[in-house]
Amino acid sequence: MNKKIKCLIFDLDGTILHSGPDLFNSLNFSLKKQNLLSIPEKVIGSLVGGGAKVMIEKAFRYLELDIKKYNIDQMVSDFLDFYFENCDKRSSIYPTVISTLKNLKSKYTICLCTNKKQYLTDKILKSYEIEKYFDYILGSNSELKLKPDSEMLNFILKKFNLNPENCMMIGDSHNDIIPANKLKMLSVYVTHGYGKFDDNLEVDYKIDKFSEITQILQF
Repeated sequence: MNKKIKCLIFDLDGTILHSGPDLFNSLNFSLKKQNLLSIPEKVIGSLVGGGAKVMIEKAFRYLELDIKKYNIDQMVSDFLDFYFENCDKRSSIYPTVISTLKNLKSKYTICLCTNKKQYLTDKILKSYEIEKYFDYILGSNSELKLKPDSEMLNFILKKFNLNPENCMMIGDSHNDIIPANKLKMLSVYVTHGYGKFDDNLEVDYKIDKFSEITQILQF
């Protein structure tokens, strides 16, 4: 398989980075500024994915509150400002990520594709000193639709002049697997992340440890 695959595309949150604790603090900061109850940390995994606004919307559903009564744009701004200043306080790189990326880099084009905003993604990767392992880093911007839409992955395909069958998408949620399937990429579901696996979701591989990627690629 390693002769066929030329490019590996990784998600960030829940795949490479255990970012839940810092996202949790940012979410509750934005809620507190509106004099709302905090979200318990045990449910943060079900809220991650889709960006700050989606997290806040999910929090309102959890709290059973009418979101229309609040200034969500201001809450998103509060969330992002706090997260930018604190995005590397409690987060951590998952085990075996760095050693695995080191092994992969000399053999494949390595890309990152995340719904996290570009400026936040850049700061986090620099803070954890892992930006050097990626040939290209694509965070969210106003030009491309977020995953699970396929626009971001398709952008990477065009940038590197790649065929989908020569790419593998690795992520922890349906946001990653759905666009990969749509484009006919191989897909790898990481179970240690924040997504809840749906048995109806078609996936080529499931892994419990990041390092198992090398086994799939037949090192």
